[in-house]
Amino acid sequence: MIKKPVKNILLICIALLSMQIQTVTAHSGKPKYHIIIDSDGAVDDMRAITMFLACNDVRVLGITGSQGSVKPYSAAIKITSLLSDFFHQGIPVGVGKTVNSELPEWNSFSESIHWGDNIPDRSIQFPKAIDLMNNIVENYHEKIILIALGGFTNYAEWLKDKPENIQNIERIIWYNDKDTEQGFNYQIDKNSFDFIKTLNIPIQIVSNTRSDLICDTTFLNNLQNVNTIYAKQIVSVHKQVQASEKSLHNNLQLWDDLLPLFLSCPIIFNTDEQKNNITYVNLEKHIPKDFITEIITTLLISGTETNNRVFQEFPVDTMLYKKPFAKIQARTIENYGLIEWKATVLTNEIHGHTGIYSIIGGKMGIRACEYFNVGINNLHVISFAGNKPPLSCLNDGIQISTGATIGQGLIEISDTICTIPTAIFEFNNKRIKIKLKEILTQKIQEDIKKGVQLYNFSEQYWLYIEELAIQYWVNFDRHAIFEIEKL
Repeated sequence: MIKKPVKNILLICIALLSMQIQTVTAHSGKPKYHIIIDSDGAVDDMRAITMFLACNDVRVLGITGSQGSVKPYSAAIKITSLLSDFFHQGIPVGVGKTVNSELPEWNSFSESIHWGDNIPDRSIQFPKAIDLMNNIVENYHEKIILIALGGFTNYAEWLKDKPENIQNIERIIWYNDKDTEQGFNYQIDKNSFDFIKTLNIPIQIVSNTRSDLICDTTFLNNLQNVNTIYAKQIVSVHKQVQASEKSLHNNLQLWDDLLPLFLSCPIIFNTDEQKNNITYVNLEKHIPKDFITEIITTLLISGTETNNRVFQEFPVDTMLYKKPFAKIQARTIENYGLIEWKATVLTNEIHGHTGIYSIIGGKMGIRACEYFNVGINNLHVISFAGNKPPLSCLNDGIQISTGATIGQGLIEISDTICTIPTAIFEFNNKRIKIKLKEILTQKIQEDIKKGVQLYNFSEQYWLYIEELAIQYWVNFDRHAIFEIEKL
């Protein structure tokens, strides 16, 4: 028999090792988990959604707003602002129907917390939750996990409308109290849960049975030291909590936060009870809070790691780089992230020289993956850069940054050529057109023309182009240089 202290140490080691393995090998373009999230707009939902978005092994296909802590439309607004701050605008958001139940006493508090800085106009129209989910599963070939951070209104409406969609669902993961009927998430819409449980879909109910898991100053200080957009967002949002309601802040339990932990690291949870298709689970009570925080930190970092096939880690030692590139490395990674750095470095190596349009293509491809929040080998691309350099060099950057290569059959070079660097990217039947801003295109064309006039196509010309390319690499922010149009 294994004594409890030894068992706890083994659990911790296995849990952290499992998270590290996922960090290295996940998001190869074939994530383990494909999820739809439903949120009722509470602050813990914001943390949970952020963790799901950050997790390398999870693909978030869509998020719906339902009634609970706030009204469905308010929840959808919060979700949209959060996605915008992460530059994941391609994840669709839907809104559910209002139910006939009173809003909770903390409603005004939940309403007051902004999840992101880019708050959409209140006139924005969202698709209905059931329509959104129908569109997601229509041509999707993987089983989907439904994540319920609030009640079951939207999922029940959807499955009543299209019961054949039950076959597309792997399971449901729901946060609620261990005593189900006493939980707020059940009280929101009792009838919907009572309907869902009759469908024989596996339901895992996750509960927090501990009292020490609190989103307090210590927890937030740990996240403050994590240099990712996801951790920073959680810290930023909770500054509002501190400013607006100190007493509530001191009692912010990690509730919905446990769902991404359970999905990505189930070994740290215990199965408490099983009744028919319902399994009740809770976090192992002997694992120290500090280790739970460490696992959350690892999860939040995983989404910003490079997806390597040959390297254990992508090289960042400046001694391995030629001087012009070593000089720009630190600030470029700080400004644009290691994923873009890797894509641009590999583009330059494979392309054969440090080129302007190939770098633009790399930045464009990374922006497209970021927009849909997907890894490599997931996008279908149509490029309008043709087959004639220098404009066609855009194609190399797009292929390397997205994995949408000719060999994979994921890129098409259109016969229609646009002199402005332009491409269409598609994921799960959603398409966007990304093009470089015209003013920047004109600047590039003028700079290239100047080089031809000065140096013709001599060796000095290529040195001149490389210097320009490095400048654009450093100065062009992918979030500012492109225009994105939904098609």
